[in-house]
Amino acid sequence: MDPTEPFVPLLQLALDLAAPVEGWAASLTGRNIEIVEDDLGRDCINRADARHLFAERREAEARKREVVERNERQAIERDRQWLAQLWGGVPADHLPPGVAPAAVMLQADKDSRPRRLTPLQEALSNTEGLIYHSLAPTPDEDASFNDSN
Repeated sequence: MDPTEPFVPLLQLALDLAAPVEGWAASLTGRNIEIVEDDLGRDCINRADARHLFAERREAEARKREVVERNERQAIERDRQWLAQLWGGVPADHLPPGVAPAAVMLQADKDSRPRRLTPLQEALSNTEGLIYHSLAPTPDEDASFNDSN
């Protein structure tokens, strides 16, 4: 094909660009691109219009790549955050002999909760006023009391 020719046949264009869903004629007419016949009777469009269609395809592919890359970065970040939230458990070398792993993990969870200060610790902590502590156990303390009996 001679590059100096002013027109590109639609059959040639279809080899490089995906055909529109509505077909070449309807799509090009809707975009105000004139379809003409060459000396062989083939449907053709102007080279400048064909160049514009190829530029649009490159832009669309670049946008698609950007979206894929952004989604992948977001998925990696969500996965990293999810992995950071996972509890590592108790290392096997921290398990006492003869104790079930579940019992060690439950005790480690209980030990990680904040504890009440003793009256002496409260007095020495330089806090203003008194802190009221009920004699009745809290629901968490009540559950752990029943578990240990």
